[in-house]
This record gives sequence, C-alpha cells and structure tokens, in this order.
Amino acid sequence: MITAGLAGLAGLALAVAPLAAQASTSARPSSTPACVAAYINCATPVVAVSATSSTDLTPSADFALRYAGPVPGTGQAYGDVKIDFSNSLQDGTEDWTWNQIATVPVHGRGAFKFTGFDNTNFKNDPVYELEYTPNGTDTGLCLTISSRYRSNGAVLGTCVSAAQQSFIVTPNAPFLETAPFTTPAPAAQYNYVFDVSQNLSDAQHHLALLAPHPGDNGELVAAGTPVHAAAGKASLDEWIN
Repeated sequence: MITAGLAGLAGLALAVAPLAAQASTSARPSSTPACVAAYINCATPVVAVSATSSTDLTPSADFALRYAGPVPGTGQAYGDVKIDFSNSLQDGTEDWTWNQIATVPVHGRGAFKFTGFDNTNFKNDPVYELEYTPNGTDTGLCLTISSRYRSNGAVLGTCVSAAQQSFIVTPNAPFLETAPFTTPAPAAQYNYVFDVSQNLSDAQHHLALLAPHPGDNGELVAAGTPVHAAAGKASLDEWIN
C-alpha cells in the first residue's frame, strides 16, 4: 500500500527522464493523468518487444504490463497480469506505481536474506514493490509471483513487502548483456526485474519477470529463467518504466 513517504520517493532508477513528465509525450507509454497526478512514480511498464521487430526498443510501441483480472477497474487479489499490445489504454488497467522498499546491501543479508553473490552482483540496486493504482486509486494490491493457479504466475496480491512481490531492478546481471538504452531521445534505461527470492538453479540466482510468448496479445506474465539476448537487442525480460 502506498504511503505518503513512498509516494514521494525521488530518483526512481527505471528511467532517466522524470516519470511525472512521461504521460504527455508520445515517445513514452502513457499511464493515466489521474494516476500521474496522484503518484509521482506512476507509470506504464513495458517489455522491450513490439508487434514488429523494427520498433523493438521503442517505448511507445512496446507491450504494456496490464491488469486483466476479474475486476479490471479496481483490482482483485489473484487476478491475472498480462501484456497488451496497446500501452496507452487510458482505462487505468496499465497504471502501476513503483515503491522503493529496500536496497541490495554491499555487505550482509539485509531485509530479504541477500547472499554474498547478491552483494557482489546487485549491490546498491534498488528493490521495489509494484502497486496497481488504476486512475490513481490506492488498491493496496501489488504485482505478486504466485503458484496458486499456475507456476510462478504474475497476479495481484495484498501489498505486504513479501519476497514474492519485491523486485531487484537493474540494467546489469551476471551472464546477461547490459540492458540497452532506448533510441531516439528521450533516452531511458531498460532493466531486468528480478524476484528477490533465491533460485540457485539460474545463473542470476533469481527468477526474472518476463512475457514468455510476447507475440501473443494477452500473454500471461510470469517469473522464469532469464532469456539471453545479444548486446543492444530486445528481450522478453527487459522492462522500462
């Protein structure tokens, strides 16, 4: 749930340009003006793929993170989270607010039992919750990785800063190319979004938020093994905003 302190956080690491300004520019995906007015970190997250490969890594063409559960306008726990080919629906279903709740420490385990591997590879990276805030409504529901209905599926759950709804956000990850900047200006940094829960079977020790088959409109979002892409190329696990 958003508090006054969290809503006013500055320095969101997911974009170079101020988030509050993005709703008015055609070069960026558009969260609703009501959400931007209520929360400075309101945004429409997009995955770095589009309907045609020539517009990959173009935020205005990238596929949006969208709540598509049983009550799209308000939110309901365990409702589905999908991608949508439009990223400017203006119906509130693509409104999300990033709340920083921790930072990966340089030393020690911190709030989420980080390991020495994390200290080395993700030190000082921010950890966020992502709250669903349709038209500026504080739903108290956050993006959550849950296997309640499908393996590691992305759904909404009550915001409690649990490990399964807390994410390391970083452009750099072991054995993956650095996530690219957008072109043309205004430039913004794509990022990997990792579930803080430990998953030692993957080289990054964490599952990544991804759209497994982004060519399908309405594809269910999930956490899974990151998919490597060549330097500067689009990937189904690179996100912006």
